[in-house]
Amino acid sequence: MNNALKLPKTYKTLLILALVFGPFCWLAFTEDGQRRTDLALLFALGKPEFNAALDAFHSGLTEARLRERFPTLRLHCATGANPFGDRLCGAAIGSFNQIPASSVTLFFLGEQLRAAKVVYRRSYHRTVREWARQRLALRDDSVNPAVMQRQDVMAEPVGDGALVVRAGELGKKDEPALLWLSQAAIDARR
Repeated sequence: MNNALKLPKTYKTLLILALVFGPFCWLAFTEDGQRRTDLALLFALGKPEFNAALDAFHSGLTEARLRERFPTLRLHCATGANPFGDRLCGAAIGSFNQIPASSVTLFFLGEQLRAAKVVYRRSYHRTVREWARQRLALRDDSVNPAVMQRQDVMAEPVGDGALVVRAGELGKKDEPALLWLSQAAIDARR
């Protein structure tokens, strides 16, 4: 009876190999595993998360409110003319909504937020585009459809402005960035 419960040695060896190499293969060779590995490494390196609903941003947001909402960001600010205002603040980040990223830049005109730019890791461009599509598909409120459209850019209207990201694949010189532009910034650029 004792022999009936004993597992064959080959079966045990294969089971142990699957338990050891299975998670490694998932982490190293699947897109989701690589993203999770990158997030864990960035967290271990002390890079802060920027979990923001960019589609809900509005031009009434101020630097003080954003610092309160995202206390782990080490924002460094500078005054001077920029494409969207007269002041900008930037911070290094590790992730944007569970997508590996490198930085966020906030553009202000006076005290009001006019634009936000998140620079993400190049290999996650498709993931960012899908995040934007899914996020916007969940919205059912009316938005301003007056957004400049170009064939190579996905510019989707949101409550106050638009989310802008490259529509196709990134070229070698293209910056992997997601932009939120307030309606005031869009109107000023026309």
